[in-house]
Amino acid sequence: MNIERNYKLNLRKSIAEELLLYSGQFGLFYIVMQFIIERRDFFHDTGHVVLLTVLIVQAVLLGRFGGRPGYRILLAFLVPVVYSIFEYAEGISDFLNTAHLGFWLYAACSSLLMVLRLRNKIALKRFAEITLVFMNVLIFLFLYFYFDTWKEIRDPGELVISRIFTHLKPFLDDPTHWFVIIGGIFLASTIAYDRNDITRLKDRINGLFGKYVDENIRDMIIQKGEYSARRKNLCILFSDIKSFTNMCELHDAGSIGNMLNLYFEYWNTIVRKNHGTVDKYIGDAIMVIFGLENHADACDSAAGCAFEAQAGFKTLQRELAQKSLPVPSGFGIGCHYGELIIGDIGSSERKNFTVVGDTVNIASRLESATRNVDNDIIISAGMYEHLNTDNKGRFNYIGKVELKGKSEPLGIWGNK
Repeated sequence: MNIERNYKLNLRKSIAEELLLYSGQFGLFYIVMQFIIERRDFFHDTGHVVLLTVLIVQAVLLGRFGGRPGYRILLAFLVPVVYSIFEYAEGISDFLNTAHLGFWLYAACSSLLMVLRLRNKIALKRFAEITLVFMNVLIFLFLYFYFDTWKEIRDPGELVISRIFTHLKPFLDDPTHWFVIIGGIFLASTIAYDRNDITRLKDRINGLFGKYVDENIRDMIIQKGEYSARRKNLCILFSDIKSFTNMCELHDAGSIGNMLNLYFEYWNTIVRKNHGTVDKYIGDAIMVIFGLENHADACDSAAGCAFEAQAGFKTLQRELAQKSLPVPSGFGIGCHYGELIIGDIGSSERKNFTVVGDTVNIASRLESATRNVDNDIIISAGMYEHLNTDNKGRFNYIGKVELKGKSEPLGIWGNK
């Protein structure tokens, strides 16, 4: 229930932001202007009613799907396309109206800025946020000029793009208008400064948070607020450095720490490439979840990750040696696929998003079993059954082993 409530609240917030700041400002200002001009007759104009309806529909769709650049660009032009169809039917002069053309220009600029905002580069996000604020204030000032011109001349023919700006000088001769313009610039500067500060703080929180939990988990927690425990079939990968205890006895803490940082950075790159999620680092061990985001090929991804980590290990060893850091002789990998309990586990004051269950224990014990065989990668029969044909061909059947806590031997497969 909490997850559903948080989702609805976040959706409403996104829709409101789309309507008031990101994609709907021009249309919103234009509707307010037309309503002031026409008053009760506003709802007798089919074009304006359609505009209001499509503006709301666009905000809802962008609130749900606007996080994807392709959808963002496509949906941003929904309002200008539909409204222009109605205006074109009324004549070319209405179609070339400056405000109507402004819908197209605003859709292009706002969608471009929002795509930049979706990028992971902090500088681009801040530039987009600040530019959006100033652009929205400029829209207000332009429509204020448009409205004032219409009020003075009452001639639609003077509002087309080729004529309207001939009325700019008389508009600027009025000191009242300068007061509004300067006030708008000051307001935009204040809002832009505050939004930049908020964006900077959010980026810092996300950056720090992302260092302590996987980015996929971070985004899930931030979006949903919490994640109630549930059962799910997942693939778990465990990996542990061989003879790590002896290595610690031979090297100082600083060297071991630096080595582990490079080692885990190596693993993190490969895990993300193979659609995995790092659950935790346990000393020199790493625990990875595959299938968290409903990835259909969780077992194949885990196998691909294991083989890629093994194939590139010699390169990592050379890098460690060049930096005069301890060089591990190798690592073992154990993988198992099965049902788990996944969610927020912990007290009311401190929680940990993780997975628990027998599947985790089996994956860990399979990794330990690599010490007793000639294979660096061991997977369970349960995982082997879910591999595609190519990945199945990369393993040999080892036999059945007895694992601690299991009443019956477990069939295992090892890399060739």
